[in-house]
Amino acid sequence: MRQLSLIEDILRLSGVMAAIRAAMREAAGAEESEGRKLLTDRLNEVSHRAGIKLTAGNTSGISKATLDKWLSPTDTSHPPSILALLAFCKATGNLEPLRVAAQALGVDLMTREDRRLRDYAQAILDERAARQRKNKLEKEL
Repeated sequence: MRQLSLIEDILRLSGVMAAIRAAMREAAGAEESEGRKLLTDRLNEVSHRAGIKLTAGNTSGISKATLDKWLSPTDTSHPPSILALLAFCKATGNLEPLRVAAQALGVDLMTREDRRLRDYAQAILDERAARQRKNKLEKEL
């Protein structure tokens, strides 16, 4: 594993919130759409079931106005918390905002399908290496 330099870290993190917001906007749909209004309800339901708060205030849920502030490209004073980001991904079924955050750290998310394909490719490589070892031993006999 390669350690990132401080400059690489700063460059990756400098635009991450704008990129996360853009991914969240894409997942949420148009601001005036019915889906955006329903998303607030889904976010509140997810947070209620998980027993988490989406904001630092005393309210247990969020309003559409708060969601719009999280998604606004110009309102940088209201970033979503990490718990809000996770709840958003759960509510939308879209992991792209979380993927953007992970990529800022130099890692990527892997789905179950990605993992299955990785394991399959590794099995093929292991089988090929075993076959080469077997052939080498046969030549030495």
